Amino acid sequence: MVPKKRLIVIPGDQGSPAKRAATEAFCTALGLPHRLLAPEAPPYWPGSVRALLNDCSGCSVVVIAFSAGVVGAAAALQRNYLVSAGITIEALIALDGWLVPLFCPFPIYRLSHDAFTHRTSLLFGMGCTNFFADPAVAHLDLWTAPNRVVGWQVTGNTRAPTTALDFIYSRLREHSCTAD
Repeated sequence: MVPKKRLIVIPGDQGSPAKRAATEAFCTALGLPHRLLAPEAPPYWPGSVRALLNDCSGCSVVVIAFSAGVVGAAAALQRNYLVSAGITIEALIALDGWLVPLFCPFPIYRLSHDAFTHRTSLLFGMGCTNFFADPAVAHLDLWTAPNRVVGWQVTGNTRAPTTALDFIYSRLREHSCTAD
């Protein structure tokens, strides 16, 4: 039996109308069925992330997290919890999780709003394939309009031009997590 696929989205802090609008814009741009962390839930708290995963036992999950949501995802998605909950994480797509240690037993894909953030995150765990915006954009713009953020997909020493949204779609296709 093939496990059910789930796409989980964990935004950053949602404490202002502008940040909530940014999350709505990201979800619209994503255009795929997903479960979203509630705006009142603290994204940096592992308990909030685990509550969102409560009914994912027996599921295969891809997580997209942004900013403080990367902090919560990194803390929540620990091997002991996942095994006891019966959850398989296929990948974590981390947007601007700057300096958040991501040494996980599943694939990690980092997206950064600039080359500096990309380079300085190297020591904190990078996947085989990552993205950085070029030209640089504001932190929140990476989340608000990933379809308009251009940059580089980096795989080893190879760079290829793409948008942040196309990078995300490519990773989702790799993990068969699409609406196709």
